[in-house]
Amino acid sequence: MQSDQYKRDLAQITKDVGKVRSDIGGEEDKARTARTAASQKRASAAKASSASTRDMHVRQADAEDKKVAAAEKRIGALQNKLSILMTRQASKEQSLRTAERSETANDERAATAARNKGKADQDKRDRADDARRRKEKTEQAKRDRDAAKRHQADRDRAREIGRLASGTVHHVHVREPQPEKLRVLYLTASPATPNLTALRVDAEVNNVLRALRGAEHRDLVDFRHRPAATVQDLVDGLNELRPHVVHFSGHAGEGLLFDTADPITPGDELVGYDKVASLLGATDQTPALVVLNACHTMDGVDRILQVAPIVIATNDTVGDSTSHIFAVQFYTAIAAAQTIGNALSQARTMIAQALPDEMDVIVVHAAEGVDPNQVQLVRPHSGG
Repeated sequence: MQSDQYKRDLAQITKDVGKVRSDIGGEEDKARTARTAASQKRASAAKASSASTRDMHVRQADAEDKKVAAAEKRIGALQNKLSILMTRQASKEQSLRTAERSETANDERAATAARNKGKADQDKRDRADDARRRKEKTEQAKRDRDAAKRHQADRDRAREIGRLASGTVHHVHVREPQPEKLRVLYLTASPATPNLTALRVDAEVNNVLRALRGAEHRDLVDFRHRPAATVQDLVDGLNELRPHVVHFSGHAGEGLLFDTADPITPGDELVGYDKVASLLGATDQTPALVVLNACHTMDGVDRILQVAPIVIATNDTVGDSTSHIFAVQFYTAIAAAQTIGNALSQARTMIAQALPDEMDVIVVHAAEGVDPNQVQLVRPHSGG
């Protein structure tokens, strides 16, 4: 390193400076001694009684003066040399400081580069790990969907075998839409139960309402929202509204998880699919469509199809975003007089655009003889 060479040069200069100063001190001692001797000789000459003795002391004094002059000359030369050395020393010190600053800056740049490289390498590893995890998640999701499809196919076959074996066919008919508004009972529940993930159902409903306000046939849709829905809200909604569509957004397990709406002790109430189906069927005007917008609601499809001709459910875990996108696009399309099948296709396409891995999570099931692609819930007035 350059600073090391400057340090060696400075060490030599410091040594030379010390020697020159020592030499100057020696010469000053000689000059001082010679001056003293010259002064003494002149004093002796002044006291001499004879001319010859006086002359001898004078000559000796002159000789000492010459020694003083010689010493002073050497002192001058040494001082010049010392001045040069001091100038060189100052220059080397400045060069050393510059070199040290430069080397420190270089070291810091090298350290920064090493840190940046380390961070870049770690970021690369993190990206690779994220990509691997996403791939594994995608592959697992595909395996789960395939398993769910196989499971559903097995259940469909079993249901068909049972139907053929029993010799009894239950026909569920879709009511022809009357010249009236489509009535939607929209139940949302996200109970404040420990360990239960809070859902953004209010935002979902808000955006569905916003979409309906801009829909082509918004005047043909009567949308009734029941937040923090309880089982009683379902019963009251069936009695008061006689809805064509019953929609549930929230949590599910062995059934639908309703809120208790208790202001003191918040909680939830699990209602099994058998009881949900019983309530839906205990009315003189059963729904044409039931939407179960919660996780893993396929288990309730068979039971609810006994009272409603079309059921939309999920075959996997469904996130807030997927539920949100589905609901907004589905009801936008329904309010545009699209069939249930086309509305669901639009919603699944929008889900695929935003969340490619989740487009197949939401599925539709229909009773025998019912085609969702032919069922239009909103029919504009003639000429409308």
